[in-house]
Amino acid sequence: MAGMSITVCLPTGAADRLEAAVAESMAPFEIDYTRGDELDIWDFWHITGGQEAHGGGFNVLPGHERDPRLIHEYPVWGYNTYTPAPNAFGWCAGGPRRLIDFSASREEAWELAGAVWERWRQLASELPTAQSWQVYYDRKVGEFRTCSFEQASTDYRAQPLVRAFDGYLATLPTERYRFWFLGFGDPVIEVGGAGRDEFVERRVSAALHRRNVLTLDGWWYEDGGSGIHGACHSPAECPHEPELPAGQERIDGYLAGLPGDTLLVNLHCHV
Repeated sequence: MAGMSITVCLPTGAADRLEAAVAESMAPFEIDYTRGDELDIWDFWHITGGQEAHGGGFNVLPGHERDPRLIHEYPVWGYNTYTPAPNAFGWCAGGPRRLIDFSASREEAWELAGAVWERWRQLASELPTAQSWQVYYDRKVGEFRTCSFEQASTDYRAQPLVRAFDGYLATLPTERYRFWFLGFGDPVIEVGGAGRDEFVERRVSAALHRRNVLTLDGWWYEDGGSGIHGACHSPAECPHEPELPAGQERIDGYLAGLPGDTLLVNLHCHV
């Protein structure tokens, strides 16, 4: 089995009984072998996503980072103790839709990625040529007694071209995008060695969170596919029209267009 994230949509009144409300919404899709195989999806879930590195969380609308209505990561059992993880500033595991920032877009990501590619070329025309990380890695391997991984990495990032490029990246408004959108382990290869169209398309394809969703009316949408209705025994026996058409853009539009007091909760499921 594997893991996946899903955004559960709940009415505003669920805030006072969050865990129970999530459990009720998720119940039709628990693995219990009593209905069609398509509804046997998960066997464990917990609320997560309040830290950027976890992925799947939500950007908080600027100015609302300390709002008490924001949902934090639910404590996860481990090492014989519960270990709560507070939200990182600007991120949350969920909350009222009106507090969530949905302004990131493919169009803006396209412009940012194109500007990054152009900026590398400009800097490369003005500064000494930089060597790839592989050169520094090979040096570390060859001089393992005197050169640590940390030292090799520091020396690589200290090259004038790489240092200037890293400084430029730090000025970009990328906090609403996935954290690896414009992060580079070796920009000499990843940016300098790529054509513009290839570079931009690859970066944009990874820029936005691709969300699965469990709608207010109990439809489970995964990977932009057709919905599965939790109220029915199986998709083959479901007489209802889907709440929204298949397609990731439909899911994104659905979330952004929900009433402002709708609760959005990000879960990580074992599936």
